[in-house]
Amino acid sequence: MKFTREFKIGIVAVVAVALAIWGINYLKGINIFKSTDKYYVVYGNVKGLVENAPVFMNGFKVGNVDQIIFDRNNINRIVVRISMQEKMKLPVNTSLLLKGGNIISGTKDIDIIPGNGDGFHESGDTLLASVQMEITELIDPLKAKIESVVTAIDTVMTSLSELMDTKTRKELKTTIANLNGTLSTLRSSMQSSGTIGSTLQNFSLISENLKKSNDEITAILSNFSAVSDSLKEANLKSLILHASETFAKTSELFASINNGEGTAGQLMMNDSVYNNLNNALSSLDALLIDLREHPKRYVHISVFGRKDK
Repeated sequence: MKFTREFKIGIVAVVAVALAIWGINYLKGINIFKSTDKYYVVYGNVKGLVENAPVFMNGFKVGNVDQIIFDRNNINRIVVRISMQEKMKLPVNTSLLLKGGNIISGTKDIDIIPGNGDGFHESGDTLLASVQMEITELIDPLKAKIESVVTAIDTVMTSLSELMDTKTRKELKTTIANLNGTLSTLRSSMQSSGTIGSTLQNFSLISENLKKSNDEITAILSNFSAVSDSLKEANLKSLILHASETFAKTSELFASINNGEGTAGQLMMNDSVYNNLNNALSSLDALLIDLREHPKRYVHISVFGRKDK
């Protein structure tokens, strides 16, 4: 059988086109001779994500992004289709994480985050979407904070520069010199020959003396304890009550005397009793004087006996 020239050219063209298609897909990481699983995910913004971007799972490449299109019903929804040549069972609730852009190229890739649900997804399912924060989103707030800190530091340094004039610097030097002198004095006082050192030594001697007198102090405390027990057993309350009653009665007695009641009250408060007693004493004194001067008037002494009248 003889093939025409045109047929041969057609066969070569078909083979060339097939090789070109295979080569393009091979460069994309797609093997057209191997079945693949397709999954979908919806993002709001896919800046930096391009077709043929790698898809990783635990750091291992398992597929590629093979299509990025707008949702026909909502342009704010961008549908991304991934192709996985590896036959993998993805648990329910598995999500596709759109990672932050590369610092140099800005390109993004996708990580598969396995879920923990019951059952597994099938090819053609739409998976959950999650987006990693961009590096710029982290850097911008940090940059703003750094700028604010730098501004604050600059303000503080300006204020210090304004405050630290020649007079202030001199006063600061004088203060530091006085502080050094104070520290030197304190250091010398802390030595054994210094005031504080001597005081500490005295405290040490007092402590030693107290330690040596421990037995005597214990005995004194024991005596105090014995005295306390004796006072406790002496029924001090009843003694105080008895003394109170005695003072009350004494007060009543003095009140009666003061009011002229009774013999003592009459004697202390009534002048007539005093006068009568004084007159009686005066008469007795006169009688005694007369008796001493004229004893014969009252006593008769006879040698031969008394005469009968």
